[in-house]
Amino acid sequence: MIISDKIYGEFEISEPVLVDLINSRALQRLKGIAQFGPPEEFYHQKGFMRYEHSVGVFLLLRKLGASPGEQISGLLHDASHTAFSHVIDTVLGDPSIEDFQDKNHLERLLKSDIKPILEKYGIDIYEIADCESFVLLECNAPNLCADRIDYTLRELAICENIKLAKELANNLMIYDNKIIFKNLGLTRQFADIYLRYNREHWSGFEAVSRYYQLAQILKEAFLKKYLDMKDIWGEDKELIDKIYKSGDVLLITKLEAMRDKETTVRFGILHSKKFRYVDPQILFDDKVQRLSALDKNYADMLNFEKIKANKGMKI
Repeated sequence: MIISDKIYGEFEISEPVLVDLINSRALQRLKGIAQFGPPEEFYHQKGFMRYEHSVGVFLLLRKLGASPGEQISGLLHDASHTAFSHVIDTVLGDPSIEDFQDKNHLERLLKSDIKPILEKYGIDIYEIADCESFVLLECNAPNLCADRIDYTLRELAICENIKLAKELANNLMIYDNKIIFKNLGLTRQFADIYLRYNREHWSGFEAVSRYYQLAQILKEAFLKKYLDMKDIWGEDKELIDKIYKSGDVLLITKLEAMRDKETTVRFGILHSKKFRYVDPQILFDDKVQRLSALDKNYADMLNFEKIKANKGMKI
């Protein structure tokens, strides 16, 4: 199998277990799950699908020389996402934490066609499902990990500057089992992009408002029995189609309003969204240090953004 990625380039995948996992129903379903939550037709900017991100995380780990187990865990790390990704946290969970998917990860893998594939190759599904044990794949903020790096570079490549995304990807390295950039300048550049995306996009007004709008539509659709809980494990379009097929004029009108690229609806509520940030480590003067310890300007900016995020946003 040959995989060509817009950021990381072309890879030949010869391991049968990886080929089978990529072709599994569980992974292929992610082609119908929008990374940013609301499908692109109801969102304010161009996006990509969870499948592209999942394969991207796998390829980044492979590029960096991660273990086979970590590569597999990276490939599967989002297989447990519901339709509409983290919008479901506003419907059923806590939008300030966004952990609904994490809590259901093992259970969903066990119920999917991933389980027999891993069993076929003698791979422990419980070990693979423990994403946090693979520190290159997942680690607590503010450290860099393949997950955070890929969704940031992918947005950069699609929405702004693919050349810069490639440059950043090509200047990553592993040091002491940590992902770091090769120099201070690139570290600051990535950190600035990440913080800006959180401010202007992920926790920006349009995204927060659209998450809330779609969540309210879904809550009403559940309440009126147009949708049931098992539907969230389908694809975005399947749930959207069910709402349209309900014939509920009021609900459909609310959904249609989301097609406008500028939100005009105001709810008059204070809403919280998960604050995403990084304070990358870097090898400087022969020791690993945080960017904020080396760059006071970044430290001050990060502190300002944290304080602002804690206040929530009125939508």
